[in-house]
Amino acid sequence: MRKPETRRASLPASSGFTLMELLVVMVLVGLLSSLVFLATSSGIFSSKERRFVEEFRSALVRAKAASLGSGRIARLLIDGQERRFSVNGKGWHTIPDTIQIEANGLEEGENATYILRFFPDGSSSGGEIDVKWDTGRIDRFKISRILGLITNETLAR
Repeated sequence: MRKPETRRASLPASSGFTLMELLVVMVLVGLLSSLVFLATSSGIFSSKERRFVEEFRSALVRAKAASLGSGRIARLLIDGQERRFSVNGKGWHTIPDTIQIEANGLEEGENATYILRFFPDGSSSGGEIDVKWDTGRIDRFKISRILGLITNETLAR
């Protein structure tokens, strides 16, 4: 018995990529990925700023709601020495190293602690808190005495 002949298709000599072509493509992919990282990294840092500002604002609102709901004085504590803040001393949040907090009109406690009080009638001890970023951004929180309203604005970028 005879075996059937198998024919192999002959491929042209230039059927693949050269090493040089592969290297050029890899370099281009590397350059494009680094450009994408640079474009998105500033967004990542600004989202960290936004997240901290929202966390801080949320703590202010929680303190006000706690005083209204419980019928007792609630306090926002800012511990400058330990770089943290809390409502009534529970659930401390860390202040990033890239931030400096300055307070105007707040009560000063021991060990570089600022205290902002919210009263059950909706009023507060009032004051201004500046959150200063090392990027030059400044977020100012104003808390009114009579109504305890909390407003914030970005002063510089």
